[in-house]
Amino acid sequence: MKIKFLIRRYNPADGEAPEPYYQAYSVEVSEGMTVLEALLKISEEEDPTLSFRRSCRSAICGSCAMTVNGFARLTCSLQVLPEYKKMGEMTIEPLANHRPIKDLVVDMEPFWSKIDKASPFLTPTEESINNPVTTEAQALIDDSQRCIMCGCCNAECNSLEIDGHFIGPAASAKAWRFVGDVREGQQGRRLAKLSEEHGVWDCVRCIHCSQYCPKDVKPLKQIELLRSAAMRHGILDNPGAKHVDAMADSVERVGRLDEAAMTFKTLGFLRSIGMIPMGIKLELHGKMPHPYLIPQIEKIDEVRKIYGEMDRKAGRKPRKKEE
Repeated sequence: MKIKFLIRRYNPADGEAPEPYYQAYSVEVSEGMTVLEALLKISEEEDPTLSFRRSCRSAICGSCAMTVNGFARLTCSLQVLPEYKKMGEMTIEPLANHRPIKDLVVDMEPFWSKIDKASPFLTPTEESINNPVTTEAQALIDDSQRCIMCGCCNAECNSLEIDGHFIGPAASAKAWRFVGDVREGQQGRRLAKLSEEHGVWDCVRCIHCSQYCPKDVKPLKQIELLRSAAMRHGILDNPGAKHVDAMADSVERVGRLDEAAMTFKTLGFLRSIGMIPMGIKLELHGKMPHPYLIPQIEKIDEVRKIYGEMDRKAGRKPRKKEE
C-alpha cells in the first residue's frame, strides 16, 4: 500500500528556499512498518538530503521524537498503518516548542539547559545519605525515573509555548526524581528554586505532558508533588502557593470558591488594582466573578469538620474560622 508522507522541510543554508516548506513523498508501506522506518526508506531510496535524528529504534533513547499528525510521538514505536487509518494522513514535522535546525532536527540545547537547572543529581547530607530506600520510598519516584529525555512533553506544553523561560514538564519530572528521593538532603533549597518565577507554579495543568509522554512518566503528577512538597516546606511567598491557600481558605470559610476575594489574596492589593483593565474586559464579556451576597453554604460546619480532620492527621493547628 502506497501512502503519501507530507514532510516539513527546512534548510537555512539553502539560498533558494531558506523558509520552511512541505514536501510530499510516496512510500510503499508494509504491515508493522514504523514511521521511522518509512523516513529511513525515503532517505535511503529517494532523498538522502532529508535530515532527522534516530538511534536505538527501540523507544529507549528518545532521539526520534517528532510531531506526527499534530502530536509529539516517538516515530520508532509508532506504526504507519494504524496511524494512517486513524488520522487519514501522514504529516511529519519537527517537535513543537523547539527551534528547527534542519528539516526534522531541532535544537535541544534549551531542553538540556532546563534539565541542568533542575540539578539532576543527589545532594545528600551525612544524615540523609543513610536513609533506607524502602519499596514505598522507591515507589514515590518510580514514574519520574522512566523519562528518556525525548522532549515530547515539552513539545506539547501550553505554558512553554507561551513562556520560553518556563522550566517545563521534563525538567520538573527530573527534579521530583531527586526531591522525592529519601537520600536527598537539600529538598528545601531545591523547592525554593523551583517555586521562583518560571518554575513549577507556572504550569497551567493542561495535562498534555502526561497525555503524550511515551513512557508514562506522568510529568503533571510530578509537578503537583513538587508543589505540595514546597508548601509543606513553608515556601509560600509566591502567587501559586498563595492561590492554593486562597482556594482552601475560601472553601473552608464559605463552602465554595469566592473568586472575587481570592484575587486579592493571591495577588495582593496593589497587583489586584493593576488588574482593573482586565477586570473591565471580563465584566463587558459577562465573565467577571462577583462577591457572594450570602456567601456561606448550608451546613458549612460539615465542610469544616473535613478540614479539622485533615489538620489533625497532618499534625497541624486548626486555622481560625471566619464567620
